[in-house]
Amino acid sequence: MTTIQPIARLLAVILIAAMVLVAIPSPVHGQGGPPPSARLDGIRLTPQLWNNCGPANLTQALSYFGWGYDQTRAANYLKPDPEDKNVSPGQMAAFVNQQTEMPTLRALWRYGGTLDLIKRLIAAGFPVIIESGFDVEDLGWMGHYETVIAYDDASQTIWHFDTYLVDESGSMGIARPYSEFDYWWRHFNRAFIVIFPVDRENEIRDILGSYVDPKYAAEQALIVARQEATEDPNDSWAWFNAGTSSAKLGRYHDAAIYFDEAFRLGMPYRVTWYQFGAYEAYFNLGRFEDVLTLANNTAATTLYVEETNYWRGMAYAGLGRFDEAVVQFDEALAFNRNFLEAQTAKDQVQNGTFAAAAPVPSQ
Repeated sequence: MTTIQPIARLLAVILIAAMVLVAIPSPVHGQGGPPPSARLDGIRLTPQLWNNCGPANLTQALSYFGWGYDQTRAANYLKPDPEDKNVSPGQMAAFVNQQTEMPTLRALWRYGGTLDLIKRLIAAGFPVIIESGFDVEDLGWMGHYETVIAYDDASQTIWHFDTYLVDESGSMGIARPYSEFDYWWRHFNRAFIVIFPVDRENEIRDILGSYVDPKYAAEQALIVARQEATEDPNDSWAWFNAGTSSAKLGRYHDAAIYFDEAFRLGMPYRVTWYQFGAYEAYFNLGRFEDVLTLANNTAATTLYVEETNYWRGMAYAGLGRFDEAVVQFDEALAFNRNFLEAQTAKDQVQNGTFAAAAPVPSQ
């Protein structure tokens, strides 16, 4: 891939960040610490159907509030094609906010979650879904959702329902040490989804504190990622998370630097099945050939990620190859009719309003 700035510049950015960390306040949550332990009762463990981790976790979290539908209700909206490999946290939150069966429920998602924040939410009676790394024997690394149901400070243990490992979950959930839980959670920049009744929104705001603002959450995630990269410059996940947070904040030059280093160090090939910040950063800098490289590499491992077609289409449009772009947007929409970004981009290409940065020549 094209490297727009040398690694020395990247390391300088990290060293500067490390020096200013002491001046940055800790995350601000609501007042008062969480109790030493808590457990949510009434969540219905939901064994996932084929390739249905996201909808299954959403269904079991919603069951806490009396949701009576099975996982196909969420799946029909989130992933009309059962082969779809990915449902993003934003899509899951949008489903809750748009569904009409229980219109008094809401959801939000953020990057940069903390164990303390999860504990506060669980103790207050709010189900939390986290996106996490997952290593399956003989299959390798992949993304996974888990529904947190309990924690205990004395044993430093967190419990979650796993829709894939149903037998291990049992009625009490899978127990994991805090450190192990966080190790896998950081593979998705510590993303979390919380579901709540609309009449308890003020309570949620009090618990979240400054995390009510998604930009604040992304800033906190960026601080943590930079610190982790400073402590271990060979930590590819730290660099990748810094890129993800920077892209979320619209700092595409910084994001591209971080992603370049993450890919140089090596990432699991499935990472672009689930996370798309690198596409966003490269696209917004005019690195369309690098977008195409990422998309083509991903397509070589699976054809069932509509975001691959979307970003390939965006790159083609950026290069002025509009007919090819429309084909890609159509393929994304054929796979998921609810993928509105693809429809918007297609409309812009066809009505002449599509805009992009000037292409950067490939090196």
